[in-house]
Amino acid sequence: MMRTRLPLVQNERTLRYVVLSALFVSCFIAGISYGRNANADAGTEYSYGADGVRQLRNSEEREERMSSAAADSNLLAQQALLHAQCARATPSDQQQQQLAKNRPLLLLKYSRTGSTWLAWTGSTLRSSGKPMTWVSEAQGCIRDENGDKFDTPVLAEHLSNWFKEYFSKTTRGGVMNSRHAKHAKIIDNKCLETVGRDPSELGVMAATLNPHVDHPETPEITDEEWGEIFHENPDLAIAVLVRTNAVKRGVSAIASDTQKEICHSKKIHVGDECIKDLPKTVYVDPHALMGKIRESEMKRTIVTERAAELATTYGDGRIFCLSYEAMQEDLVGEMKDLGDFLNAPIDASSLAELEEDTLSYKRGSDDLSEYIENYQEIHDMFANDNPCLLEQLEATEPGMFRLCDVYQATDDVEDEE
Repeated sequence: MMRTRLPLVQNERTLRYVVLSALFVSCFIAGISYGRNANADAGTEYSYGADGVRQLRNSEEREERMSSAAADSNLLAQQALLHAQCARATPSDQQQQQLAKNRPLLLLKYSRTGSTWLAWTGSTLRSSGKPMTWVSEAQGCIRDENGDKFDTPVLAEHLSNWFKEYFSKTTRGGVMNSRHAKHAKIIDNKCLETVGRDPSELGVMAATLNPHVDHPETPEITDEEWGEIFHENPDLAIAVLVRTNAVKRGVSAIASDTQKEICHSKKIHVGDECIKDLPKTVYVDPHALMGKIRESEMKRTIVTERAAELATTYGDGRIFCLSYEAMQEDLVGEMKDLGDFLNAPIDASSLAELEEDTLSYKRGSDDLSEYIENYQEIHDMFANDNPCLLEQLEATEPGMFRLCDVYQATDDVEDEE
């Protein structure tokens, strides 16, 4: 059965532009023509341009692939809204065989994009009977011999060493080795997953990282250190997770302040006792909301560009692009695609369980007119100043949204914890 794709929320001219752009970059920039609907011949020959991007050698075959990609142009357009280098699984068995099985994964993300939900979901999945291991906010794994945090400059070197060991399923030295086993109660056990384990017992090793330089605990890993990480793990895949509805993310951030007062945490789960005490509506200060929207666009821009930079400089140039909205609409399909991208097809039984399981409690309604107390005030502000944001405000179903140019590269916006 063909998967239903998310609706694109933008005007017709922009849609035509994005679709055409997506088709172009799919073949010449990012390899998006690897899409699932292409059925390549095993003997197809390829050439490589000066930039290292693979191209079909025969122009007629290239045109045929572009025509085939048009059958799923909605998917390509969605991906192009995130970044030109977004890609899905390679189409042929021949290409898949060139990749290592169970490729390790580094996913760049920022706050309030569903990364906790994703990491929990990923940890429940199995590929060929082997569990996926997800470590959220990888920098939190690094501690000294007393279980205390390192200073940020020192953290970068140790985190680099940990990435090399974790992704390659080894503990050859560095920070994360057997001497840390006694701190298992301090450090997330998944950070120690490779200690004393037979690598053949482990499946996909995935880790998430917030790359924004103003994030309180983000270390500045050097280019040399990144080069060493990819040298140790040449098949390391890069992914990115964003939330495209900046308005809803902003409202969520504002509401979390009240939630923290009541539940003593910004993250709550199904069954938490405090849920019954949360308010059903929230007042949204217009100025505060615009600040959160600007922050959202900044993070989305920085995270996707950083992912593309790492993939281009050290990897195969492709990034797997996830969004909060796409996971809302079809979590099973997104996880299946991720497994295929990693050359680690997810077991059918694992995917079936996703239909019944959930982790995070969703606060408020998808219809913001029912949740924001001063909805008309916010509606009027966007109607007058930014119709692009008005589309996001009025959305009652998950959808992919383009950037609304609220954030400019010269803006100074601090990252939240």
